[in-house]
Amino acid sequence: MSSSKADPCPCCEERQLRAGAWQFLPAGLAPPGACDACVLPPAPPLTDDLPPFVWPRTTAAIDALASDVEAKFEATMAAVAAVDAPTFATVIEPLMNAPHFKTNKAICEAKFLQHCSTNGILREAADGAGARFAKLKARGRTLKDVYAKVRAFKATAECTALGAYETHFVDSILGQFERSGLGLDAARQAELAACREADAAVCARYKKNLAEDDTKLFFAAEELAGLDEGWLKARTQADGSVLVTLKYPDLIPVLQSCAVAATRRRVSAAREVEAYGDNLDLVAEGIQLRKRIASLLGYASWAALATETRMSGSPANIDAFVGPLAARVAAGARADLDALRDLKRSDTGDATAELEASDVSFYSALRLKNDYGVDHEAVKRYFPLDHVVETTMRIYQELLGLVFTEIFAFDTWHPSVRLFKVEDAATSEKMGFFYLDLFPRDGKYGHAAIFHLLKRWKTQVPVDCMLCNLPEPADGKPALLRHSNCVTFFHEFGHIMHGLCAVGDGNATTLAKCPRDFVEAPSQMLENWCWTKEGLTRLSKHVDTGVTLPDDLLENMLRAKNAGVGAAMARQIYLGRLDLAIHGADVPADAAALQALVDRLRPEISLVDNPPGANMLRSFGHLMNQYSAAYYGYLWAEVLSADMFATRFEANPFDAAAGRRYRDLVLAPGGVGKIADHLATFLGRAPSQAAFLESRGIN
Repeated sequence: MSSSKADPCPCCEERQLRAGAWQFLPAGLAPPGACDACVLPPAPPLTDDLPPFVWPRTTAAIDALASDVEAKFEATMAAVAAVDAPTFATVIEPLMNAPHFKTNKAICEAKFLQHCSTNGILREAADGAGARFAKLKARGRTLKDVYAKVRAFKATAECTALGAYETHFVDSILGQFERSGLGLDAARQAELAACREADAAVCARYKKNLAEDDTKLFFAAEELAGLDEGWLKARTQADGSVLVTLKYPDLIPVLQSCAVAATRRRVSAAREVEAYGDNLDLVAEGIQLRKRIASLLGYASWAALATETRMSGSPANIDAFVGPLAARVAAGARADLDALRDLKRSDTGDATAELEASDVSFYSALRLKNDYGVDHEAVKRYFPLDHVVETTMRIYQELLGLVFTEIFAFDTWHPSVRLFKVEDAATSEKMGFFYLDLFPRDGKYGHAAIFHLLKRWKTQVPVDCMLCNLPEPADGKPALLRHSNCVTFFHEFGHIMHGLCAVGDGNATTLAKCPRDFVEAPSQMLENWCWTKEGLTRLSKHVDTGVTLPDDLLENMLRAKNAGVGAAMARQIYLGRLDLAIHGADVPADAAALQALVDRLRPEISLVDNPPGANMLRSFGHLMNQYSAAYYGYLWAEVLSADMFATRFEANPFDAAAGRRYRDLVLAPGGVGKIADHLATFLGRAPSQAAFLESRGIN
């Protein structure tokens, strides 16, 4: 029985936990007589068939993990600094498990819950742990005596004899030290460290605002005309009103299917004008800090600093890449938007109506329905979530030569989470694990993303987690996915495969990341399976009849693939340009300047007017993480992905030999070596834009 307020449970570390710290546990798991606020079933014993995690249940446990990491960090750095004759074992290996790399499971256990826990207290504690680790990361870059030992090791014969993976790691460490300002005087080093720490704190507050936004909009059912009955029923409140949040399972259907313009406008305004707290001010603060960091290091801009180690190499090279594409896309974008405006005028009977930003998704969907016979609401009945998930995993197994085995007894943060072990199909070698956390809930990361919880190191296998916000089953009925949801799932699962298929050389490491402007290419390439006849046939299974997509609807979907591509590409170019503009040499001074920039660039590049006060920077989470000055990478990677698919898979998407070649030549190297060289080997030539332009119907 639960303890009362007057008779507190002695095992409860914090009385606040009674509010639901353990609410993620299925009912009935606490033993009789125990406090259901704090007593947990024992976690399954850790074995080789489980990831090495025991997720902390209290703020005290999170704090203890963070304190232990800090203590070990200081001890490790002191030990490295004291080495007389640097070797790989005494200098490099200890740094591989330091807090600025993702081999340390304690770091993951302490901070990951900020993205997924149902309990605000634990999320707050995990967020605090993340801030402490950010301080360690910043401090680790400034340790001159440690840097000296790495430099000394670089000059040894042992280093010369290292394999490619180990060599790459050593070079990566040196690069991080050298880009951290160790050549600066003490005052500038201190300022640099303070700026990095402040930027990390700003980004953390921004992400917290995104995750914890609780905007709730209520509508009468007639204000949501066009949405299907099941969707409406699942959100209908006791008073008959319908609740709409800004989570994707609500946002996208309303913007695409709601026939009431005022409702679409209200939801769009909530997202771009009203929600997410002080995020616009945080963006303004963050870009000023990054500008100062770049300046201290001798760079003209954050973009110049950030692109130096990427495939692009510089903002000038990005301009040279994007400029010709933008010019070729502009005419198609204008034609697409003119068609949507004309459709709105026909639909409303108002010959003077202009297309608003909140109209674009709705009339794009209506155009698909009218011109191509593709109705989102009808199509999604062919994509029940369970079938899509299982089929996607089967396709990846077949294509890449892998075997997935689901594990049912494991420690977790929510009962809906699933866990899988991954093995090589030919050798039964364990490749790693992945979690699937697919449904929205309060406090959870609000978009779709992959978190690389652990990376491969020695006997340690990688562990990844996919956080999504897909529609959830309700009232005993299967969840149904829009085709765009299927594409998103296929894309994110591709990131998981990239993380698990990246392998080292013997006991080497694959800690080094791919360049940020390439990391999306493998996943974007794999999206193509959602646009092939064979892929769509396998992914589809009507929720009532079990039949696959009929040939006429399937052909219509394939014909419609490039419908509106001009407008969509113009929007991507706009987002990339906006990212580079705020991280360029002329940084907007404050939120008002950011607003002025968005008001100018959105109509100038995307050709869609910006509504008064609207600013998508409030929720543009990419720019407040590792994608700052890197959003162009989606377009960059899309060009590469189109080339890979057209060259090696278009003739036979399910060619297992081609899939294994892709795994070995593109995924396995990870971030080691020159990506352009790996691609050239896979393609048999240097990459080209031709396939991308042809696949998108761009002349």
